[in-house]
Amino acid sequence: MGRTGTSRPRPSEWRIARRGNDGAASSGTAARVRPLFSGPPTPRRWTQSAPVALTHRVRAGQRGFSAVHRLLTHALTGMDRRLGELAPRIQPRGDYRRPMERERAPAIRAVLIDIDGVLTVSWEPLPGAVEAMERLRAAGLPLALVTNTTSRTRASICARLTGAGFPVSVDDILTAPAVTAAHLRENHPGARCLLLNAGDIQDDLTGVTLVEPEAQADVDVVVVGGAGDEFGYAALNRVFHHLQRGAHLVAMHQNLYWRTADGLDLDTGAFLLGLERAARVEATITGKPSEAFFAAALAHLGADASATLMVGDDIESDVLAAQRSGITGTLVKTGKYLPETHRSADGTPDHVLDSFAALPDLLEQLASDSR
Repeated sequence: MGRTGTSRPRPSEWRIARRGNDGAASSGTAARVRPLFSGPPTPRRWTQSAPVALTHRVRAGQRGFSAVHRLLTHALTGMDRRLGELAPRIQPRGDYRRPMERERAPAIRAVLIDIDGVLTVSWEPLPGAVEAMERLRAAGLPLALVTNTTSRTRASICARLTGAGFPVSVDDILTAPAVTAAHLRENHPGARCLLLNAGDIQDDLTGVTLVEPEAQADVDVVVVGGAGDEFGYAALNRVFHHLQRGAHLVAMHQNLYWRTADGLDLDTGAFLLGLERAARVEATITGKPSEAFFAAALAHLGADASATLMVGDDIESDVLAAQRSGITGTLVKTGKYLPETHRSADGTPDHVLDSFAALPDLLEQLASDSR
C-alpha cells in the first residue's frame, strides 16, 4: 500500500539513491538499494531531531552526492549523540567492576641519592643542591648517598661534601668499593686480588687481600675500579693475561663516561668492554646498576623498595636500574645527562627533574598524592 508524502517510513525502508556512471541518480522516486541501516529496528527517539529529509526517501531532485552526504551526516550525528548519552551506562559483559578510583602514588619513606652529577660536578656543589639537602634533613627523611665513585674513600667523600655545606655523615655514604669488598669477602674469601683503579681506596676494602700490580704471583680475581691514568696499555695487558689464566673479573661499575668541569671523560665501561671481549669473560658488576648494590642500599636504610626513591643523572645505571629493583626512579637533567641518551633509553623514568633542587617539592607532591 502506497504512502503519502507526509508518512513516516520504517527505519529498514530508508534508502540511498543509486548513482549512475555519469554521477547522476538513477531513475525512479527512490532507488532500490540496500537499507542504510541493517539489523534490529532503530529506536525512534534516535531520529526525532533529524530533518524531514532523513525520514523520507530521497526525492528525485535530491539524488545527487550532496543529498546523500547530508543524509549520512544527519544519520551519523544523531547516532553519535545518542551513543554518547548511553556510553556511561554501558557495562562489559561478564566480569562487572566498579569505576576505578584514581590510583594513589606510593608514599616515599626513604631516598637514595647519587653524588657526582647530582649534588656536585668536580666536587663543586650544583645550584640549590645544598639547600635541597637541608630540606630533606629537616623533613627527617632517611637517605643514603649511593655512588660509583672509586677515586675516594667514604671518609674522604664525606669530608668534601661537608666542606661544601652538605649536612651528611660517613654513615650516609654507600660506595661501589665498599659494596665490592663485601662481595669479595662473601664470594671469594681469601682470594688474591689485583686492583686496577685510579685513586687510593684501600681503607674501604677491608678483608680483601690485594697483590702488587707488578707481582708475579697468581691472581684469583681482577678487580677493576674507576678509570684514569692507571689504565695504560701495560696495566690493561697485564689484566688481560691474568684473565686468560682463569682469574675472575669483578668491576665496581661499568659507566662509559662521567661529567667533569672540562666536560665528559671516559670511564671504566669503555675499557671493560674490550677486556670482556678479548678474554671472552663476563665481569661481575658490584656497583650500580647491579641489583645487589640497590639491595645493599635498601638494607642499609631498612627500607622497602616500593617506598624508596632514587635520584640520579645516569638514566641507565641510576634510574632504570633502580626501577627494575622496584624503586621509584627520578632522572635529573644535570651531570652526565644528555637528551639523546634520554630519548634512546630502554625505559621511561618515573619522574624527570631539572635538578636536585626540585626534589623536595616532588617529594611533597608525592606525599600529598598518597594521602
